[in-house]
Amino acid sequence: MKLKKPLILLVALSFLIFGGACFTPMLYDKPMDKSHTFIEEVSSFLITKEGNKLIVIGKEHHYIFESNETLKFILQWSERKRVKASFSSFNIKTDQSLLGSYHLRVHVDENLTPETKALLITKGFTENTAIKILNYHGKLQGERYLADKVKIPVSMQLNEKYNINMIEEASVSALGVAKRILLTPVAVVADGMVLAGMPIILLVIMVGGIP
Repeated sequence: MKLKKPLILLVALSFLIFGGACFTPMLYDKPMDKSHTFIEEVSSFLITKEGNKLIVIGKEHHYIFESNETLKFILQWSERKRVKASFSSFNIKTDQSLLGSYHLRVHVDENLTPETKALLITKGFTENTAIKILNYHGKLQGERYLADKVKIPVSMQLNEKYNINMIEEASVSALGVAKRILLTPVAVVADGMVLAGMPIILLVIMVGGIP
């Protein structure tokens, strides 16, 4: 018996939707028709030894950012414990790219030498003489990845966790499905951790709230 054309189309569509599900295990299974805000609980801030990548370790996701010259300097600076950082909300697009901003502050006190102060100013910091603080505002752009089963060693975690606001953009695809989230390129090896083969280390920096 021949199937009627509408029934044939329905069967074909059902196969595409349900039969194809097994090929896309990393897609969102709950499409969003509006933006979604959540708090990411961060346990580690890591950097590559060259300072060109900043890796933020969340509960279920890893975020990998490119650093600019000033941020690279701060990440490698021997006195980076003097720096206090805060973050704005980060906007995550359906292609899993994200963009946000950060604020770095260094107190101008008797422990900050004139030479160090002058160096920071050449790196883009500006001084607020009223409250004796050097400020730097910058942007962070990167990608989001699934943490999968990567377990971050305790030695690579901060003493306390920090919260960062994340805003997921509403899905814009025809079927309401966001782009596949790739698995993290961060891996644990015998003598530490690596990012795509590059050694990474724990970043010790004071992190505050939203600027």
